Amino acid sequence: MNMSLLRRAFCILLLFTLPCLPAAAADLAYRDQLIKEAESLRLWERRPWQILLHYKRTLTGGTISRISDPNFFLSPTGRTDPAAELAATLASFFRPEAPDGEHPICRFPARLAWLSEELAIDPARLTVAVCSEQQEQLRTVDARSAVLVFPVGHINSPASMFGHTLIRIDGPSKSNLISYAVNYAADAYDANGVLYAFKGLTGLYKGYYSLMPYYQKVKEYSDLEHRDMWEYRLKLSREEVDRLLLHALELQRIASDYYFLDENCSYNLLFLIEAARPTLHLSDQTGLLVHPTNTIEIAQRSGILEEAVYRPSQGARIVKIASLLDDERQQMALELAQGKRAPGSVGTASATEQQKREVLDLAAELVQLRLARKELEQDAYSKLYLKILAERSALGTGSEPDYAVTPPAPPDAGHHTSMAGLGGGVRREVWYAALHLQPEFHSLLDPDHGYLKGAQIKFFDTLVDYVPETGRPRLRDLHLLDIVSTAPRDRFFKPFSWKVAAGWDTEVMRDGRDSLVFRLNSGGGMARRSPLGGILYGFAEVAVDGGKHLRGTVAAAPGVSLGALEQVRDWWKVHLEGSAFFYVVGDDRTSLKATVAQNFRLAQQQSLTLSLSLADVSGHTFSEESLLWNFYF
Repeated sequence: MNMSLLRRAFCILLLFTLPCLPAAAADLAYRDQLIKEAESLRLWERRPWQILLHYKRTLTGGTISRISDPNFFLSPTGRTDPAAELAATLASFFRPEAPDGEHPICRFPARLAWLSEELAIDPARLTVAVCSEQQEQLRTVDARSAVLVFPVGHINSPASMFGHTLIRIDGPSKSNLISYAVNYAADAYDANGVLYAFKGLTGLYKGYYSLMPYYQKVKEYSDLEHRDMWEYRLKLSREEVDRLLLHALELQRIASDYYFLDENCSYNLLFLIEAARPTLHLSDQTGLLVHPTNTIEIAQRSGILEEAVYRPSQGARIVKIASLLDDERQQMALELAQGKRAPGSVGTASATEQQKREVLDLAAELVQLRLARKELEQDAYSKLYLKILAERSALGTGSEPDYAVTPPAPPDAGHHTSMAGLGGGVRREVWYAALHLQPEFHSLLDPDHGYLKGAQIKFFDTLVDYVPETGRPRLRDLHLLDIVSTAPRDRFFKPFSWKVAAGWDTEVMRDGRDSLVFRLNSGGGMARRSPLGGILYGFAEVAVDGGKHLRGTVAAAPGVSLGALEQVRDWWKVHLEGSAFFYVVGDDRTSLKATVAQNFRLAQQQSLTLSLSLADVSGHTFSEESLLWNFYF
């Protein structure tokens, strides 16, 4: 047996046998000896310790942990003093006995394992600690391997439009559904997009790590939220997976400040992978802004990920089966699932045997969806589901239907989340040069590869132009927040679409002059899939403007907008939109506008945007054309 295996066996033996050791007084002399040895070795400077405490260098050259919860530190200065925290950790292992699970030996198993390895700690000379919950978790999980999981964005939830990342820990079973998941998420329940964005940007939410059965996350993402999932197995040894799990256990119920754009699920999971293999420097590669797709990109560059595996959501399966049926038979399946039609009636319906099988298969999926939505009690579900299965079985197998969902482009095939566009245009027959900065994240016109179709979420989207005749740059637009959700409705799924935006826009006033106004805009509506596979949408909106050139300084207008998004070719996307706003408070003008915008994907991180618009504001008509070369980074 080599030394690595001996060390691993020693650490695991230590964790599992501590509760069984005979009671003994803490060996304080031995404690002081260990602390002195750790000081001589300067263990606090070593990377594993820096990772386990989530330490990062500050701009002034100091050190601070990215975890702010005081319960995570055993020294009063532990958040900023790695040496003091290491000494306090060693001393804590010799504290008197504590209630089950509350002793530092139980609370910090990853620290104990690493320090035991580095200092060859004798477990018989430590305080006896009872760690029943930890033992049970280690036994139940029985970690063998780990998988990085990416559930794609949820179009109707501002908290989920970016997607999410979590880590699945697999045991000896062949079924992934009985595995466990390590998750990091904000403790956030605000449905309001503006409120959620404000709290998320300013760190007003707390984030928590949790360990839960994986099937709960699959049910949450796949069945309830209709979110496809991508799975990337991590190239970690069993010993490394053990280290990852031990660190996850000591992070449970520990709070940290959650920031939407950097210290989020994506960033914080990188520490777990680094704890498994400290030679990796994943969290050091993130930069100022971090998103779930960044986790995948960084991990891929490190060579630690295997090929992606696609898991379609139940919603995707329903859409696929429904696409094989006409409207009449889709309605038949829906009525079966709702209990409005007896399953036996399918046998006498005017349809081919294959169509009858497909109707019953679709009905079975819809009944499961009703159970997941809590529209059915378990008993009612079981009776209806079994009747549908019995009727399906009576029809035999026939030719095997093709229900396989074609995998979309994986998350790592998409563009980066920041963009700079260079180009120019003509507005009112005057030429200008333009710089477009989109720091975050994805617009309706950006290429959809690896992103959620029909969703837009942008922060600090800025357009600056330069007109040679004036000789100075001008701020055209600055959108602090701009979120759009165009969620297609059909007979099976009936979400509402919505939008919210806040920032400065250049608007034409009643006298025909341009003026920069601050605008709050919000609206709700509906969307449907177009015959070509795109999205058709409509919104009823309200705009509230503020600016010195408005008649009343503040003006409000109801309005409507209609649009179409079409992916004409893999490299060519078209967005058509028309809007009308009627100012009734604080101003007296009507604003009508129509736009045709196109995006041509040149490469994964490059595209061209061509936009043509025509507007009429209270009788003043003008057009604008622009062309931008976009670089994603």
